Amino acid sequence: MQHAALNFRPTILMVDDDDMLLSSVRRTLGGSFHIITNNSAVAALDWLSKNFSTVDAVLVDLMMPEMDGIEFLHRASEIAPTVPRILLSGNVSFLSLRDAINRGMVSRVLAKPVSPAILREALSDSMSCPLPSGARHKVSALEVGDAIENNRHSIVVQPRVSAKDFSIVGGEVLSRFACLQQRFTLEDIIGASEDHPVMNQMTSNMLYLLEEAAETLTAKLGVPTRISVNCSPYSLGNMDFVQFLMQRVTDFRRRHIELEFEITEHNPKVLSASFMRNARFLKEQGVQLLIDDFGTGNNSIQLLRHNFYTGIKLDRGLVSRMMTETLDNSFVEWTIQIAHKMGLSVIAEGVEDLTVAKRLQKYGVDEMQGYYFSRPETPENLMMNNVADIATS
Repeated sequence: MQHAALNFRPTILMVDDDDMLLSSVRRTLGGSFHIITNNSAVAALDWLSKNFSTVDAVLVDLMMPEMDGIEFLHRASEIAPTVPRILLSGNVSFLSLRDAINRGMVSRVLAKPVSPAILREALSDSMSCPLPSGARHKVSALEVGDAIENNRHSIVVQPRVSAKDFSIVGGEVLSRFACLQQRFTLEDIIGASEDHPVMNQMTSNMLYLLEEAAETLTAKLGVPTRISVNCSPYSLGNMDFVQFLMQRVTDFRRRHIELEFEITEHNPKVLSASFMRNARFLKEQGVQLLIDDFGTGNNSIQLLRHNFYTGIKLDRGLVSRMMTETLDNSFVEWTIQIAHKMGLSVIAEGVEDLTVAKRLQKYGVDEMQGYYFSRPETPENLMMNNVADIATS
């Protein structure tokens, strides 16, 4: 790797197995750009994963021994989606162009040999029109996995209460990534992981951290206590992972904790054959499955047809809008009635004030969760708000 000290120059990562070409580009364009070079695609990806926020463009050769440039750019797009990507090729065929566009998602393809003037112009043009992707940089599954492996993943717990008397009936465990959340939202982090093997890693680590806090939680939430864990349909589509979850369910039962799994309704994999088969298996083993984020997507009503869910969690946005939107208010009331007719429990998320709690009580919701009762806290800091005894008044 070559590093430069002049930070005001745009940083370009260039990857090519031709050391003479790398040296030539550093020499001719070094005055305009901070050129980081590497003759190894694998090493360059590792560097990019750690430094992507400082990179302004990626330049790579098509033909390399470890992987071709299209595969490299495909992986680079997952690490740094909005960073412009330029492909160099000595044989710009139709096939390479098609693959570059479809898989590498390149900004531009340049034919070799390329003059310094054309290369300088291409880099400048690409950086003036970054790839559209919301935020300047997006978190990658690779970064999430790295955070987990380096103990930068923690959990918080938010209690759930009975709608009848506001007594604690359980809690939900949630992930936190202190370092990553300084740059990305939690939704971005979860979204980057949802359909990737790192989600299995995240769920496994959540259960490990939950086990470490088991004694503290049972002392605060009561014995036995019910704890719900978010679980991706991607993970539940894998029978090996489901068997792992069943072992953890058994382990936690010995600690007087009954695990429940929340499955988000907006993921299309909730309709896959493998997910439904494994969900039925869990139901047969006595495991509670809850439809999470109910009311946010197109699958809500369709999922009620399946017999392996035991409850639903009304989306927090839906709950907050019910106080001002007639349609959302009617949908909440109707959903609670239908769910109860089907033998499903109903939990309302995002309850932030007494007025909302009282209306949900009136509609017959079974449980509530939200800031009015308690914010998500680390297990050792968990405590309930001083809620007045008005549940049945």
